[in-house]
Amino acid sequence: MEPNRPAQRRQKQRQQDPLKVLLIVLLLACFILLGIYLLKGKDPAPPPETATTTAPRTEPVKTEAPPDTEAPKTEPAIQAPATAAPTTTEPVPTDESWKLVLVNADHPLPEGFTVQLKALRNGHHVDERIYPELQQMFDDARAAGIYPLINESFRTAERQQEIMDKYIAGYEAQGMSHDEAVKKAHSVVAEPGTSEHQLGLALDIIAEFDADSTATWSWLKDNAWRYGFILRYPADKVDITGIDYEPWHYRYVGVPTAEEITKQGLCLEEYLNET
Repeated sequence: MEPNRPAQRRQKQRQQDPLKVLLIVLLLACFILLGIYLLKGKDPAPPPETATTTAPRTEPVKTEAPPDTEAPKTEPAIQAPATAAPTTTEPVPTDESWKLVLVNADHPLPEGFTVQLKALRNGHHVDERIYPELQQMFDDARAAGIYPLINESFRTAERQQEIMDKYIAGYEAQGMSHDEAVKKAHSVVAEPGTSEHQLGLALDIIAEFDADSTATWSWLKDNAWRYGFILRYPADKVDITGIDYEPWHYRYVGVPTAEEITKQGLCLEEYLNET
């Protein structure tokens, strides 16, 4: 009698089912462990220049205050761009060099020099930048009973040459030789190109209603510096200026400079040499 084959197959299948389940469980466990391993192995790398990366060395940026200027202690110093001027707490000064241009026999008028002129009465002109102080000086003088009058102001080179020729002719008429007359004229009149009158900063001032200008010159000597003007050719500086004493000739240099020159008893050449 043959065995019951269907029954044997079912018995064999029941014996294999637990093995299949165990195999499936093991495979699932392997997949889970593999997934965990892969996830741990993909941690992001640290970003550049962190504790694990050495940054290249660079020189520290230096922020220096300008000489004799201390940065405010309550504010952080600001470094300006490379093309900008250093930041300071002081206002940027304007160019004041025009007030101190030296013009004499050794220092001719700067090449290409130009000036913006302000017209005054009687056909006179001055550098327009000195007009406010000049007007104030004349107003204050009149209030003090002094009545100044401008006798000479801005001159062109042609006008300067005319004056030079006039002086030379006058000295020759007195009996001097031409060379003597030229030498004498140069002591009182500047060659064209070497006269302060061509700057528009110089004035010859006399009394308006009196032939004697002594009182006017005395007032100017005491007060002109308050308005930025100096006696340009003092009697005791002839050997330095090369020009005879001219109590009528005043030159604008600005109030601070005029005060220092006047109180120290200097001429413009001495002041510029010292500063």
